[in-house]
Amino acid sequence: MVATPQAVEQFCQVLSGVGEKERHVLQGGEITVLPVKSIVQIIETLHSFGRRVGMRTNGYNVTGIPLDSLNKLEFIYLDAHGNNQEAIEHCRAFLGKNYEGEVINEERLYHRDPAAFLNHNQGTVEQGLNCNHLLATLTYFPPIIHPCCNSWALMNALNDGTMGEMLIEAGWTADNPDLKNTLANWRQTLPKPFLKTFCANSCYMTAPDIDNPPQRIQPHHLDRVLKR
Repeated sequence: MVATPQAVEQFCQVLSGVGEKERHVLQGGEITVLPVKSIVQIIETLHSFGRRVGMRTNGYNVTGIPLDSLNKLEFIYLDAHGNNQEAIEHCRAFLGKNYEGEVINEERLYHRDPAAFLNHNQGTVEQGLNCNHLLATLTYFPPIIHPCCNSWALMNALNDGTMGEMLIEAGWTADNPDLKNTLANWRQTLPKPFLKTFCANSCYMTAPDIDNPPQRIQPHHLDRVLKR
């Protein structure tokens, strides 16, 4: 699901005055596979509400974003995975000549197998609530405001919409006019089944004892360098 400019505007309106000086990172998947018009509108919307906005990219199609919009981004993470180094270098050279903001070079050469952590109904509500990652990185997948950046990934790994339905019913959505209070009282408003079934012991943050060391990302024979 993709955040439309209209959904981003709704997010900014309902959370007016909340977290405006925090970093807002546009990322995906890959944010730059969206139509350039949509990218420009999302940047303009966040910028018009006085929110600090940047993006994380694998290097694809950054050169296609109009420079006036690109330079409204306060920061850009260039996320190298080992198999996209050519695109990253192409992007870095372009930004060096045309971009005035902060370029942050990242390397993510290892990843975890999320399936190793799918231990649903084996945790407790308290275990979930004690996770120090909850609300550290709110993640907006319209219409849902996810309480962390791992919960939507778990939902994708499971191919199960139940988690999202729970959060919608509990008011964790941008169309909830009382969203500020819902988030402020997150210990009470997060659905207990969400914590027990999907969160506790089913994420590397709440199941640290599982033997699942990160694995190096391997090139694939179908990999193609996309650097437009």
